Amino acid sequence: MRILFAISLSAAIVASPATSAPSPSESWGKAGVTYDQYRLDAFGCSSEGYNFDISQTEAAQAFVDASRRLETEIGSGVDPYSYQTIVNNARPDVLLHDIKHLQLSVVEQCLVKRGYTKFRLNDQQRDRLKKLKVGSTERHMYLCTLGTDPKVLSAQFEPPK
Repeated sequence: MRILFAISLSAAIVASPATSAPSPSESWGKAGVTYDQYRLDAFGCSSEGYNFDISQTEAAQAFVDASRRLETEIGSGVDPYSYQTIVNNARPDVLLHDIKHLQLSVVEQCLVKRGYTKFRLNDQQRDRLKKLKVGSTERHMYLCTLGTDPKVLSAQFEPPK
């Protein structure tokens, strides 16, 4: 039964602007770290964000509640209007945005603890980044080169919000 809710949520996720991947306007860096340490820290912090327990968050509880309501609806005969109303009221796009924001916050806190600072990419750097395949070694190396350069970090420092 939860599969049906997941299918509905998938449609919302695909249409959600929160899932698009525009060229980033900022990155993280730490002067003097090696490429290997840079990648190790990136992996460690992204793993913390990925593994963050969201089960007790309001967003996760809203998903659970909507899923239970859908199971009840399906158990008593599917009324498409009621079904869609439950999905719409759950606002899956907003809930997923909230969860992503929490996970990103965990990643950023981890990077700060490890001594990294956020810096704003300039137009030229963003243009170069657009030409590099996401996840490629070349892209990682380019970001590392920027993020370990004290001049870039100083001139393009992005203060915390």
